[in-house]
Amino acid sequence: MKLSKSIITGGAGFIGSNLTDHLVRIGHKVIILDNFVSGKKSNLSHHKRKNVKIFKTDISKSKTLDRYFKGADYVFHLAGLAEIIPSIKNPKKYFKNNVIGTLRVVEAAKRAKIKKFVYAASSSCYGTPKKLPTSEKDKIDLNNPYAVTKFIGEEIIMRYALMFKMPNISF
Repeated sequence: MKLSKSIITGGAGFIGSNLTDHLVRIGHKVIILDNFVSGKKSNLSHHKRKNVKIFKTDISKSKTLDRYFKGADYVFHLAGLAEIIPSIKNPKKYFKNNVIGTLRVVEAAKRAKIKKFVYAASSSCYGTPKKLPTSEKDKIDLNNPYAVTKFIGEEIIMRYALMFKMPNISF
């Protein structure tokens, strides 16, 4: 029986490492792509098995993502710079990582003909919430560069889904 192969960008972070644990438990082969800027190798230190492979790479710079995506079934795109104040101080860095990086990942996923693309979106796209929980029907209110980059990333993924029939989920 062929194991499902999943790619996790940002797999050394808190969510990514817990997702790795879950996917391994249910029988997936996992490829982790992380630049280890905020993710920690220690989050993955217990994965010494052949079913988890960890690669240090910057998705916004790497032009060779296809080699990791070959034969992939699922992509969990969790990588991203995630703080508001630093995004105001250095918007170019956030655009490069969160937009260019997302575009490179979605392009590699498209070429690999993956079964499902899962994207970590952000509620920051709705601005300061007037009520909680925030509804997806609320008005988009992009108040900072971080929110702008996460919104653009989600738009890229939604457009690819429409144009290329690429199944996706944004959460």
